[in-house]
Amino acid sequence: MFDPVLEEISKIAADAWMFLVGLLVIVAILGALWYVLQGATGVAFGGSGMTSKAIIGAIGLVILVIVAFLILPEMSSLLEGLKPDPPF
Repeated sequence: MFDPVLEEISKIAADAWMFLVGLLVIVAILGALWYVLQGATGVAFGGSGMTSKAIIGAIGLVILVIVAFLILPEMSSLLEGLKPDPPF
């Protein structure tokens, strides 16, 4: 009785997951581009503070992306385990 509904929800969840992964990759690429350009500007004009902020920001962005790709699948498997049993 609940299998067709669960199948439809699983399809929607898979599409939402792919959308979020794509969005995360796009935001990470744009953020990396921002920090690369900021660092290059700091190097060109001799701004060591600007360059160090760009390096720290890029490292922070890499850490966020790694954490997101490690935690989100675990949360998915946790939610999969919380499925209720049929009431009969």
